[in-house]
Amino acid sequence: MFLSRWLPGLANLLHYRREWFRPDVQAGLSVAAIQIPIAIAYAQIAGLPPQVGLYACILPMMVYALVGSSR
Repeated sequence: MFLSRWLPGLANLLHYRREWFRPDVQAGLSVAAIQIPIAIAYAQIAGLPPQVGLYACILPMMVYALVGSSR
């Protein structure tokens, strides 16, 4: 599959197993619990509204989920 070369996360998604769901949700919540307040704080330190910090944190994570090679 040509896309799996450039989007390894897509291949993982196509072969996703049900038993991975719970640990993945736990990992996502733990990262969100740390990353979201940090992103908001950095945006406010830079004099920007908190929404900018959220966009700067969530969008790259979604891109990494598709482009990153680590499950």
